[in-house]
Amino acid sequence: MFGLGRKENAAPQAAGTYSSIVTWEKGHVRASVIELDEGTARLMGVAAAPVHGIGRTSHPDLDRWYTGCNQALTQAEDMTLASCGRKVVLDSLIMSVPAEVTRSLPVVVSLRRQEPAHGVILDELRFLLQRGYRKAQDVVGTGARESPMKGTAGRVVGEDIIHGVAAEILLDGRAVTEPVGLHGRQLEMRMSFVLAPMEWIRTLEIVAERLQTNLVAIVPQHVAYASPLTDPAALLVLLDEQHTTVSLVRHGRPEWTTLAQLGERDLVSATAEALGLRGRQADALMRAYRAGQLRDDVERQLAQTFWIELRRWMVTLGERVKAAKESDLLPYHVYFSDLTRRIPEAEPALQTPFWEGCLPFERCPEITPLGLSTMRNVLDCTSQATGSGYLPLRALAHYVAQLYVSTNVLDRALLESIRWRRPGQGEKIR
Repeated sequence: MFGLGRKENAAPQAAGTYSSIVTWEKGHVRASVIELDEGTARLMGVAAAPVHGIGRTSHPDLDRWYTGCNQALTQAEDMTLASCGRKVVLDSLIMSVPAEVTRSLPVVVSLRRQEPAHGVILDELRFLLQRGYRKAQDVVGTGARESPMKGTAGRVVGEDIIHGVAAEILLDGRAVTEPVGLHGRQLEMRMSFVLAPMEWIRTLEIVAERLQTNLVAIVPQHVAYASPLTDPAALLVLLDEQHTTVSLVRHGRPEWTTLAQLGERDLVSATAEALGLRGRQADALMRAYRAGQLRDDVERQLAQTFWIELRRWMVTLGERVKAAKESDLLPYHVYFSDLTRRIPEAEPALQTPFWEGCLPFERCPEITPLGLSTMRNVLDCTSQATGSGYLPLRALAHYVAQLYVSTNVLDRALLESIRWRRPGQGEKIR
């Protein structure tokens, strides 16, 4: 673990061990070496490096991605010398990918128990996990995969399942958090799987190979953001530049996720175009508006136009959620994050009666900002990961810490069952 080179090995297995994590974000890649201790993650080294072309409209650039990832990971490892007293170089790696390059697939499976008077056992839950995964495979046809990527110019079409969670377990129609030992006849599991393009999967595998590490897991970023949300049910709204994701989260696990092709750039551009401005002029206009530097008549016109665009955004979110959800009512607790940190008007918009009328909430929605303080049990031992830009990295650290809690058997069992890896490329989590 503390050697000078990286070798293939299994993932962290116990408290007090380490893991390397990497987040692929727009314009850069971040890396960290974290120490895990039964639900707590300590950031022992953090770093970032510029990488362009990360998003759904670009194809992965293998060489540039490797160069940036290697730079960030090496710098994070170098930092551990000060925080740990020795340099920590690991042989396992967990990466997160942007939500915009993924697709969500909800699945429901059930089991009619033959002995309802006997308590539920773990093997029954494992059986449902496998049944859910096979059902998801049947839906997406993962058996008919394209051939692996060849070189940096080769492109792989199609997609594969990279992640899955058991969002909710019901026993005789009632939701239970700890079903083992309980009695009942009908056991049901609501699961959510996430798919990513094969092109992304193979590129990340090759990057990890060049780093001489074992890529243990690929985690959708919205799944990491959801991990600290302990509510029985809550909505998670993440606004990015060109899209917005909405997830129904139960005890930190998304039951379903939908993506709206409308983001911060669209709202600002449409507002500016209504006033005859484009490109950089749009950002300049919004800065002047927020600074109170516009003439009164121009400010009124812009405010009216901007509110129209914010309403269009909320209506679009409402339509996407209605198409994704199955229940009649939605939880009133809504967590929100403007990932661009450029549109402060978005959060207040979700506190208006207009947003309440867009969806059938249980009651007047309560909006909670998702920030660094939300990522509980993530400690920054470097004093370098303090800005809001480190939210994705801290979210992934929180997710990994929860994944390796000794009692979290089901999440690990499902993760080790999902076979997106090429044959012979690393071992499964034990």
